[in-house]
Amino acid sequence: RRLQEAGFDARTTWSGHEALALLQSSEFDVLLIDSYLPDLHATDFLERLNRMPLQPWVVVMKGGSASAPESLRRYRGLGVSSVVNKRDAAQTVQAVSLCCAAEPLVKADAH
Repeated sequence: RRLQEAGFDARTTWSGHEALALLQSSEFDVLLIDSYLPDLHATDFLERLNRMPLQPWVVVMKGGSASAPESLRRYRGLGVSSVVNKRDAAQTVQAVSLCCAAEPLVKADAH
């Protein structure tokens, strides 16, 4: 809802598997995921996402104000562009806005 209020066209899914299925049939510029998914560990989800040829920019929302450095490194290694506090709407909108200003990611081996 916060992204829609900021002018973004947003779609919502309630599970990692549902999101992956939607990503197979639709293109998105940015993917905003919660670090907690009810059916997949976030890293499993991101590994599956990395196997797709066209990848949206990924922003991970986590509870609390900061993540442990090893957690941030793991997310960066999986292609995450930003990690934000899920309770900070302004930070989330800013991260999504920055991603929308960038070019889409295409894996080199996708051609």
